Amino acid sequence: FFVRCYLFLIGTLNLPFPVSVISGTGVHSCHSAPMETTSPMSPAEEPLALAWRDLVVTAVAAKRELLHKLSGSVKGRFLAIMGASGGGKTTLLNALALRSDQGVSITGEAFLNGNPYTNAELKRLTGYVMQDDQLNEKLSVEETLQFTAALRLSPTFTAEMRQLRVEEVLAQMNLVSCRALRVGDRHHKGIPGGERKRLCTAIELITRPKLIFLDEPTTSLDSHAALTLCVTLQKLAHSGTCTVVCTIHQPQSKIFALFDDLLLLSHGRIVFHGPADRAVEAFTKGGFPLPPFTNPADHLLDVVVKHPDVEIPSLETSPGIGSPSAPVEVQPLNIDWSRIGWVRQFCILLWRTVLETVRGWPIIAVQVVTTLITATLIGTAFLQLGTSQGSAVKRKAVLFFCAVNQGLFASMQVINSFPAERVLVLRERAAGTYYVSAYLMAKTVVSMAQQVIGPLVFSCTVYWLVGLQARPDNFFLFFFMMVLATWTCTSLALAISTICRTTTFSLTVLPFVLEIFRLFGGFFLSPANLPAYFSWLDALSVNKYTYVGVSLVEFTGLQLYCTPEDLKANNNTCPIPNGEVQIQDLGLNQLSVGLCVMALLVMIVGYRVIAYLGLRIVKW
Repeated sequence: FFVRCYLFLIGTLNLPFPVSVISGTGVHSCHSAPMETTSPMSPAEEPLALAWRDLVVTAVAAKRELLHKLSGSVKGRFLAIMGASGGGKTTLLNALALRSDQGVSITGEAFLNGNPYTNAELKRLTGYVMQDDQLNEKLSVEETLQFTAALRLSPTFTAEMRQLRVEEVLAQMNLVSCRALRVGDRHHKGIPGGERKRLCTAIELITRPKLIFLDEPTTSLDSHAALTLCVTLQKLAHSGTCTVVCTIHQPQSKIFALFDDLLLLSHGRIVFHGPADRAVEAFTKGGFPLPPFTNPADHLLDVVVKHPDVEIPSLETSPGIGSPSAPVEVQPLNIDWSRIGWVRQFCILLWRTVLETVRGWPIIAVQVVTTLITATLIGTAFLQLGTSQGSAVKRKAVLFFCAVNQGLFASMQVINSFPAERVLVLRERAAGTYYVSAYLMAKTVVSMAQQVIGPLVFSCTVYWLVGLQARPDNFFLFFFMMVLATWTCTSLALAISTICRTTTFSLTVLPFVLEIFRLFGGFFLSPANLPAYFSWLDALSVNKYTYVGVSLVEFTGLQLYCTPEDLKANNNTCPIPNGEVQIQDLGLNQLSVGLCVMALLVMIVGYRVIAYLGLRIVKW
């Protein structure tokens, strides 16, 4: 079914076609040979010239200067920013890439081709590879690049042109042999660490950026993988199409020899800025010669660590070495502002989310099994209640338990899974890949469709085992209320996850909120007995509207009988002759089924809006 739908979308919306729709494996094996590709584009343009002058970064809260009047420039070369931990490497990189934290203030100037630039311009011209390789573990290497190409390339690209670009980047980053492998994560084996780093870089190269930033790309890699990646970056810089700027902590000598330029920092100040192959000469003239058989990078870092008060000018002013480059000539940036529309973004993200969901079928299967077991236990505990006087009390209990149960398990799954997904969304959003609204709408559609399965299994099992009113309209209303409860609680969990950011924090807040909703859910404190000063909490309770809704459905038209013992104990009067009496006694008639449904729908929309604002505003 999904394959047929996607083949239709390919023809109408020009969407990407993954290597394999369901399994993620394709015709290319891990040992396949690289493919020769041709570029659909015109000859590459010149790389961007990046320059900065008197750059100062200050931590506002601590009132501490992180970078002090840094100046420099680079164009079409491989620039490595080195320094000891806390020296300001990432702070400088983020300041130049306009990705600094909110807790810092920045003064000074930065230019691209001699022009001041904005974040919007930077997104269209450059790429940024984060230190943490956050990737979608359920997609293959090729599919990851295909979806990136579909979302980020100009709408003038055809499907064939996008695939050619994907092939080009696969070959450029030496990923052809692993193109069909799943990315994987720490729980599911996928591509090795070196390939993950190269894939992160390949994602940014899809748009052919003229400048690319990389934050410690060799972190957590073995020496061979780190060297392979840096060789690729050097080739990229020497291709004449891209400027490469990366931070790196302590590279091996082979990697150090690959750098064209070196910017060495110590406590936020420049120790050296110039050609990397002349750094040792500059340090020798400054009184710090390189010992025999020593890695130059180790030696340079040892100097700045052991001599924090070294006279910086003695190194900066070495003849022709370390001084900031002359100002670059002002040239137009030539930005292509075209991007695919919201509808197409939504369709692409919808298909990507469908693939992720289908490939996560073991989780869905476990949910179905646990739901079936829970429903069976509830149904057998309240097996065939009948219509006696005692069944009225048991009905209230089982209906409230159903109302609480459905939202609880679904919301806990969201809390445990979404914080990790949120990091990926923030990375893609920072690159300008798509609108947050398109992503959230696609996720909402797929997740809501998936979340119908649990309530369906639950309702079909519980309803008939318990022996609720055997009427089709009552059953479908009960099922619909269970679906609404699931949707509302998962929307609440999503909103909490976007604001609290981490799983630990979210797991602290969500149970607290659910416990309040449970207390004011209409069972422990019925609407007729609710204190007025708690009416606002009662109005916010998800469980209340679900419980009241299913209670109205069940008790309306329900006829109960009295045994002779019941009549004798109540002066020949049946205490609860029908469900309407129970509704009246509990004050459930203050609401209607329609109002309960409307309240839950409003909550679903409201919580999703909060989640949208959380993704838009909370960016760290």
